[in-house]
Amino acid sequence: MIVQKSLPYSRIKSQLKKSDEIGVISCNACARLCNAGGEAKMNELADKLEKDGFKIVDRDLIGTPCDYSLLNKAQLHGKVQVVLACEAGVYNLKKLFPKHKIIGVNKSIGLGVHDKGKNIRVVKKFK
Repeated sequence: MIVQKSLPYSRIKSQLKKSDEIGVISCNACARLCNAGGEAKMNELADKLEKDGFKIVDRDLIGTPCDYSLLNKAQLHGKVQVVLACEAGVYNLKKLFPKHKIIGVNKSIGLGVHDKGKNIRVVKKFK
């Protein structure tokens, strides 16, 4: 799995305009296991942005956005997408939807393992 962490909320907010129509997309695999994505984190971020006056027009939970075939059928609403996924998922979204502003809000730390106790351990850190 790709171990990742969320960027600070202030940094996410600074990349958006109140006039943007925003979709929030989340990985439901690695990002969810790292507590940096999944349905709960996607809704938490979308709700927080709405509370701060941003216009959220869509929420989309995708199994693994790093799998291009899962994105091929997706229709994105809004011209700005806030993505809770690793850089591979963000890359695929940028390739498939070049007219959208795609903002990755997770930082990939390295390769990791998830044990039976639901602990995550980085086994190879990215440079």
